[in-house]
Amino acid sequence: MEKTLEVHEKSQVGEVRRLVAEMAAAQGLSEADQGRAALVATEASTNLVKYGKHGVINLSLQAERGLRGVQIVAMDKGPGFANFQASARDGHSTGGSLGIGLGVIMRASDVFDVYTQPAQGSAFLSRILPRTAGAPPPPPVLAGTLSVGVRTTPKAGETECGDAWVFTQAGRVQRLCVVDGLGHGPLAARAAAEAVETVRDAADGDTPAAILARAHERLQPTRGAVMAVVAIDAMAGSLSFCGIGNIAGAVYAGDDAQHLLSVEGVVGYNARAFRTQELRWTGGSVVILSSDGLSNRRSLARYPGLLQHHASLVASVMHRDFARDADDATVLVAKGTR
Repeated sequence: MEKTLEVHEKSQVGEVRRLVAEMAAAQGLSEADQGRAALVATEASTNLVKYGKHGVINLSLQAERGLRGVQIVAMDKGPGFANFQASARDGHSTGGSLGIGLGVIMRASDVFDVYTQPAQGSAFLSRILPRTAGAPPPPPVLAGTLSVGVRTTPKAGETECGDAWVFTQAGRVQRLCVVDGLGHGPLAARAAAEAVETVRDAADGDTPAAILARAHERLQPTRGAVMAVVAIDAMAGSLSFCGIGNIAGAVYAGDDAQHLLSVEGVVGYNARAFRTQELRWTGGSVVILSSDGLSNRRSLARYPGLLQHHASLVASVMHRDFARDADDATVLVAKGTR
């Protein structure tokens, strides 16, 4: 479940709080944890009303290391923070900061991250997870495990999204896929869903090229889709890619960026070549896949340090600034862990 709400007036604060409480309850969080989620939602949306410009709250269900919780991402296009550390101190408040509410949000969150640039707006992420007294701590994150963040939205006015994505584990290989069904609406969504199921059904030894070849057969009764599959073997330090159509992709390692190269065609219609691209993968690598619902003029050059942040926050910032309302839009970000 995922819900995005515009927040620019006081009456919308209560709606955000109500939805977060419902989602927290659905995840089985205690009343105390539901209260923390409601508190974060209230502070975040209140400050968007006060200081934000084009403020948006994205709410979603999350699972982290076996713990079920809720995620709140607040974004705006306001003045940003000139000095985030100063703004995070209780009692500090200016027209361009979250004031005391920021400290409340940080203390109530189990996972917190923020990205802000002066004159470019702000985005912060809060995850609320169970805080059960006496419960064993969650297991540690295994080296090489991907941290994945996604933002996907349908074309303005549509209820079904023709884009889809999936993240699966196949033995020691982790697979990522972004699909864009041709057009938009229910028929595009059906094609995308078939493509995703092909990835889910794949055997452990299947390569990205083999998966796309199978999807090409499976999608022939549908209107077709463009599709890209990434397979990462962190232990071997390798990434394999195969794409058909215009799913954009790149792998970032420090200051270096390598583009992932797809072949022209439509899966289920006229895909004729399934070429594999092999790249090196390290613990600090980041891969980004996106549908053409994101502007092709996007650039990370004006976002210093963004890729160092939580994958969900990276995806949210990119979607905020580059998604187009005239089409379904998806951006998937996956980061390696050291």
